[in-house]
Amino acid sequence: MISVICPFYNEEAILEGSVNLMMQNLAALEDEWELIIVNDGSRDRSLELARSLERSYSRLKVLSYSTNRGRGYALRAGIAEARGDIVVTTEIDSSWGDDIVARIVDEFSKRPDADMIIASPHLPGGGYRNVPSKRVFLSAAGNHVIRAGLTYSVTMNTGMTRGYRREKFLALPLDEDEKEVHLEIVSKAIAFGYRIYEIPAILEWKDHKLVAQPGQQRKSSSKVNKLVRTHFLFSLLAAPFRYLYIISILLFIGATIFLGWSIYNLLTPEPSIFLLLISFFLALFGFLIFGIGVLAQQGRALQREMWRVRSELRGRETLRTDIYNPETLRPVNIPDPHYDSGLSATKNG
Repeated sequence: MISVICPFYNEEAILEGSVNLMMQNLAALEDEWELIIVNDGSRDRSLELARSLERSYSRLKVLSYSTNRGRGYALRAGIAEARGDIVVTTEIDSSWGDDIVARIVDEFSKRPDADMIIASPHLPGGGYRNVPSKRVFLSAAGNHVIRAGLTYSVTMNTGMTRGYRREKFLALPLDEDEKEVHLEIVSKAIAFGYRIYEIPAILEWKDHKLVAQPGQQRKSSSKVNKLVRTHFLFSLLAAPFRYLYIISILLFIGATIFLGWSIYNLLTPEPSIFLLLISFFLALFGFLIFGIGVLAQQGRALQREMWRVRSELRGRETLRTDIYNPETLRPVNIPDPHYDSGLSATKNG
């Protein structure tokens, strides 16, 4: 079975059109499927509209809780309730293309070793359509920076549109509740040795096509400045030894240059002691920063082992990864410090 997970927050302007379009798109799948939409504590009429749509579609399931917890929490909640072996998470407005779910599922068929498939606009054949140039620039630049901190093998680290093997996703010890979860997933999937592949995709903003009433405006829940700051910090802290090694190499190069300069001045009347001191301190700082980089790399390795221990302990505690408490959406016998008593789930059919 294929499970499609779509979180939403304050989407009353486009929810009805988006769900109808998504159901139409999923109807073309050859496999059995379900659509789970997760209301992340919306304050408008989104939940009311979602419940009405749920009564119209037997394969639609609405999951809801009262407090806005963030995309990461919503994705984990939805995947915990999913029944499919393959889980696809994507935007509710089909902005990655009407056939994106089918393409991700087809890629899993072509690549039986794949644990994760990511839709990327940064591959040849991908791109952006009707997206403000500022957002395109931030996405492209941000992913270049993030790749330097995580891995160059993944071109799209920040997007939600991905496919996972459900048991592999559930094995990841995830903590982020907001949009940083996308970076966390890639980082920990790499640490666990998961096989990650990408497919080219075009991201198109379709708000004007999906609004229920002419002139109605969709409210964006993204805080761009916050996202830029938090994503940069995440990538910086994910593997700081990479930056530290580069800094230490530059310092060593500077020390070598000043050392050569001081030796040259020994053969001339020009003073060389100050150049020699500069060379010494540059080399000293280079060794110190290189040593900090080694410690950071060892810390990263230790962190990976801790993630593996957490994953193994959770697997032993639950015995099976698909046994979840329907009220908390957490593995049974594992207390949830973020328990939200307002959570509810209903299903037709």
